[in-house]
Amino acid sequence: MTSWQQYNEKALSYFDSYIGMSFDEIFSDVAGYIPSSGASCLDIGSGSGRDSAALAKRGLKVTAVEPSEEFRALAQNYHKDLDIKWIDDTLPNLNKLRSIDEKFDFILMSAVWMHLPPADRTQALHTAYQLLKSSGRMIVTLRLGPAEPERVIYEISTEEALAKAKDAGFEIEFVNPIKEDGFKRNNVTWQIIVLSKP
Repeated sequence: MTSWQQYNEKALSYFDSYIGMSFDEIFSDVAGYIPSSGASCLDIGSGSGRDSAALAKRGLKVTAVEPSEEFRALAQNYHKDLDIKWIDDTLPNLNKLRSIDEKFDFILMSAVWMHLPPADRTQALHTAYQLLKSSGRMIVTLRLGPAEPERVIYEISTEEALAKAKDAGFEIEFVNPIKEDGFKRNNVTWQIIVLSKP
């Protein structure tokens, strides 16, 4: 099963859960790294579109990539009044997006890393690096907790993500303190890393 098949099957349930969470609260520690109005932004694994919508409302030019057809349809309909470009594409290569030959000032990859098989992670970061403009930034949120094979969630570590990011060419700008889970799961915590392209 692909990591996004579950989102097709349970799209409405996941959508209702995620859309109610606060973008400002989730990203409060890294708010200063999010660009201002006019910048181009790529949201990889945009899910419910919550983050894409928050960025669009700030005046950013947003491209949202989501491989789950059902999830993407719900997001597009819910945020239909916002200027967001929606693309059906998937990591690690993002072939459709790369064929457009566009680069971005800012990339967000939230709650995606844990869905990537270990063999795909290095290529995923190389793809993101290629899509980012020089001096651009990328924010990645990391779900730290046990694997959940039924949801195609792998156990990950911040150390591995940082090492692979450096190997891809990124510089590490910031790593926030570990935070509790928004759904109050005792065995899950989150950490955010901010990467930049020299």
